[in-house]
Amino acid sequence: MEKHKPKQKVRKRTSESIVTLKKELKALTFEPIYGESLKEIVAKLTTKIQEIIESYGYEVEFPERAKKEVEGDVYYFIYPLKIKTKHSTKKVYLEVEYLIYDENAWMGIITDVK
Repeated sequence: MEKHKPKQKVRKRTSESIVTLKKELKALTFEPIYGESLKEIVAKLTTKIQEIIESYGYEVEFPERAKKEVEGDVYYFIYPLKIKTKHSTKKVYLEVEYLIYDENAWMGIITDVK
């Protein structure tokens, strides 16, 4: 008599793509955000990004600090975002430029998404 082996569950490797999400974030490069302070713009940008990512059913983890460079009145920030999908965690790097364009008015614009 043959012994029957119990079937092992075969795990399918799933690789979830966030290409569409990245394209939507890149579309924000055409939408500057205005405010009276850098803090106000960061809050608006964070809210907007979170809404987009959550619309895909993902979670986002924002860094406590960002890599930054300063050239006069222009600030360059690189935010490493952790996007949690159903199957894995992906990293997306968001490059944002903040600048003073009037006496007390600030503008922030996403320059790249990697």
